Amino acid sequence: MKRKIKLIFFVFCCLCWSWVSCAQAGVKSGTSFSEFDDINWDEVQLSISGICICVKGWDVEVGVMWQYWEPFLAIDTSSVSNYSALSGSGDSSTGSIADLLGGKNNSSNSGEVNESTFSQAHGFLLPFMPWPCDRNDYGVWWSEFDSMWQNDELAAIIEPEATMFATIAMQLSCMADAASTNLGTPIDAMPWCIGSSGSSYPLTGHVDNDNIVQASNTVAARMIYKLCRLFMICDPANSYCAGSCTYTPVWIKSHYKMYAVRPSRTTTAHPVGICSKWYDSGLNPPFRGTLGSNDEFLWVVHRLHRCCSCCQ
Repeated sequence: MKRKIKLIFFVFCCLCWSWVSCAQAGVKSGTSFSEFDDINWDEVQLSISGICICVKGWDVEVGVMWQYWEPFLAIDTSSVSNYSALSGSGDSSTGSIADLLGGKNNSSNSGEVNESTFSQAHGFLLPFMPWPCDRNDYGVWWSEFDSMWQNDELAAIIEPEATMFATIAMQLSCMADAASTNLGTPIDAMPWCIGSSGSSYPLTGHVDNDNIVQASNTVAARMIYKLCRLFMICDPANSYCAGSCTYTPVWIKSHYKMYAVRPSRTTTAHPVGICSKWYDSGLNPPFRGTLGSNDEFLWVVHRLHRCCSCCQ
């Protein structure tokens, strides 16, 4: 009997060791992005919202106002360098066993592993709706090649105003934005807040939150803000008579909504910064989600479009 117990214990230890070895190898994989399965096209909500009148020189033109939510951007947030949940592949050799347990991301080199989370982020423009409104967006973003994403002090180069909002009073004011966001309406007059996710600054991958889902949502939101700040994406909901979208270095949060499609898939879009408890059930299970390795998220971002048919 004792020999059987010892044998069972030995086999169990071998299996555990094998599992730990694989986990430490940082093997990450997933199903690549599909525009048919991963985009919830019902969230587009294409409609004609009324009549618009535009002045062009000495002419006055009348048209109809198109309004819709374009799925224009995919952002993956990775706990390991150079892994992309959008493609389901990449170099994931720097992963750790903690990444497999649905907990905080300990892959950061910041020395704050006990209370903070760090994620790399990659932005990919989705060219699926060039009509009916115009768009003026450029390129993609890969944070591993962005030294400002890795260092909070360097990030101040493009966000000098961040020190104004680093006070306790300004951060406590974000509670109002959190309440409003969870009711469905972010407060655009508070661009330094991301609802329940906390502060928009710094525009880096470091987030003081060990809830991996909420922290990943924060990182994705900061990537949207950063791309706005760098004039790489524009906002097509403001100047509907201009014939193109305008650049907003200070973002307008209510013009964006998003949902996660990796490591498991959700289908309902929420305002930027909503509490993760509204959508995280089954999203990031231990070890692996239904579509990819856990702690490796992919977010589909919709933005609001308004344009006049006479000006396109």
